[in-house]
Amino acid sequence: MEFQQQLKQYQENQENRGRLLISCPDQPGIIAAISEFLYKFNANIIDSNQHSTNPEGGTFFIRIEFECPDLVAKKEHLQSRFQSIADKFSMNWDLSLVHELKRTAIFVSKQLHCLRELLWEWQTGDMMTDIALVVSNHEDARTTVESLDIPFYYIPATKENREEAEKRQLQLLEEYQIDLIVLARYMQILTPDFVKAYEHRIINIHHSFLPAFVGAKPYERAYQRGGKINRRNLTLCNQ
Repeated sequence: MEFQQQLKQYQENQENRGRLLISCPDQPGIIAAISEFLYKFNANIIDSNQHSTNPEGGTFFIRIEFECPDLVAKKEHLQSRFQSIADKFSMNWDLSLVHELKRTAIFVSKQLHCLRELLWEWQTGDMMTDIALVVSNHEDARTTVESLDIPFYYIPATKENREEAEKRQLQLLEEYQIDLIVLARYMQILTPDFVKAYEHRIINIHHSFLPAFVGAKPYERAYQRGGKINRRNLTLCNQ
């Protein structure tokens, strides 16, 4: 398929690109230390985004993408050498290769508009990920998903059988070596044990217009209020 060729081309083009994700207590010298480290390895910073919750006693977050010759061969050495900087600044950090796509599982219920949008973005090459499977508590999405040669699993999930359903879901996630879960209007409550198993690796696409219209029927209430802006809310699940 054309989009699979696009994915392959993307991976080939990104072979020497790395990504650093860092969080640590905010303090002077963080960016200088990272930049100097990358410079010593002849790496060129391509993109950088940073944020501090509070410059005095807050948490600093930064995401850096960089180009580095022969990065695949150098990765382990870079990781080993970077550890001293991480220790100095008390960093939580991860160095990954951009061409190694995240293996993603999508969870969906009856309403399919979020799923269809994700699949469209994936097909057009705007969402570079490896969609490994789709899980649903309804059969409605099967034809759409399987037409793209993506495995589809129907697992009935209710309040009464939630433990059994999540056990099967976790088995599939382990079997497919999933890195990331996207809840595309999956209308079930996840248990704390499930979230803990994939802590900070679950993204929920929320159908409300938070914080303006909290709760049920957000579209109707937004329409009644004459709302002019349509948006989606993405939240990282940690509880």
